[in-house]
Amino acid sequence: MAEDKIINGKVLYTPKGAVMEYGRIGCNFYTGCPHECEYCYLKRGAPSKQLGDNKVRLKKCFKDEADAARILCNELDKHLEQCQRYGIFLSFTTDPMIEETRGLTMRAISFAIRREIPVYVLTKCSTFIYDDMVMAYLENIPYPNDIHFGFTLTGRDDMEPKASSNLDRIEAMRLLHQHGFKTWASIEPVIDWTHSRMVVELSLDCCNHYKIGLRSGIKKDYYDLLQSGYSIKEMVEKIVSSGRTVYLKESTRKLLRQCFIEGEYERILSMTLDMDGNRIK
Repeated sequence: MAEDKIINGKVLYTPKGAVMEYGRIGCNFYTGCPHECEYCYLKRGAPSKQLGDNKVRLKKCFKDEADAARILCNELDKHLEQCQRYGIFLSFTTDPMIEETRGLTMRAISFAIRREIPVYVLTKCSTFIYDDMVMAYLENIPYPNDIHFGFTLTGRDDMEPKASSNLDRIEAMRLLHQHGFKTWASIEPVIDWTHSRMVVELSLDCCNHYKIGLRSGIKKDYYDLLQSGYSIKEMVEKIVSSGRTVYLKESTRKLLRQCFIEGEYERILSMTLDMDGNRIK
């Protein structure tokens, strides 16, 4: 196997830190997002001026969408083996399935599938399933398993005022699952365990894989240890017993370790996968 290289292209790049737990190769065309989520990490700190705007904009390094598409093709070919191994993730800097972005997202999916590159999409938008052009294309893809549609599910519509409701996202996931696409859910951030457990239960029939992560930029005692330990254990066991898989992000694993003695912690962890989909021993 070829050694991984740091990718630093205009479209494709190697993420750093906790975001890499979602994708080893990011694919970004736009910045800005209209959802106005209260917890958005892009609205905090130094990156907020560039990335935290509510208005969606094509990145300044592209002349137009055609230029962005051309550059993507070149970068996919340049890093083909690595992209085939890990797939590409859309997107860390916007929602890739809202009306402003989905056209270029669909072109990226098309370019990747032709090159046998898996695609991982994460969205809070459900309305694209009513876009006839999008669905006509998706319904004719010969290998739907190569496309992994993910939906952020917090259960807290009140904190995501401009996004599709969590229930609508689950319904969109259900439709895509019925069409043969791989589906996954980002249970992150966990705002409260009650709502996180609820959205897991509501999506078990149509979600193949779960990623569970905590809220960032909060006080150390934000999560009650007793409730957290019970909730993580219950969600992992319910997901696995339903024939689904789950990945606990590093932040969640650190919290879980505080909740249980080592033997029980290891038992729970052994039911989960690592970030590349391998069983944790």
